[in-house]
Amino acid sequence: MWGQGGASGDAPASALRRQQVELSEARRAERLALLERFVEVAAEAERAAFTRPGEWDEATPWFVATQDAMTRLRVVERLIRIQFPLPVHDAVRAYFLGLNRVVREGLSDGESVRDHLEDNRLAFLDAARAVMG
Repeated sequence: MWGQGGASGDAPASALRRQQVELSEARRAERLALLERFVEVAAEAERAAFTRPGEWDEATPWFVATQDAMTRLRVVERLIRIQFPLPVHDAVRAYFLGLNRVVREGLSDGESVRDHLEDNRLAFLDAARAVMG
């Protein structure tokens, strides 16, 4: 009798554990997809920063494409705030703001886009890796 009671008692517990593992895996996959989306759009925005013309206005094709990329990046940045711990969002936000500054204002002569963005990009990647394990 003990064996039967124990076995039937274990079935609901193992089903619950299996559901918890499945939910955890689904959340991890969702987070990973969000990070991938941010990295992709950030790369697009970085390309825009590297190709920023000296003069442009709101009708310039560069601006139109860049505006779209920056809007998408802002949306993903906000979604990361919802789904990740604040240290990850803080790193994402610093990277976004630095990238936005380079795109909008440009850099002084002699400043490198890569050098300007590198520390914030690495901080974001390190924070994401720490959370994702």
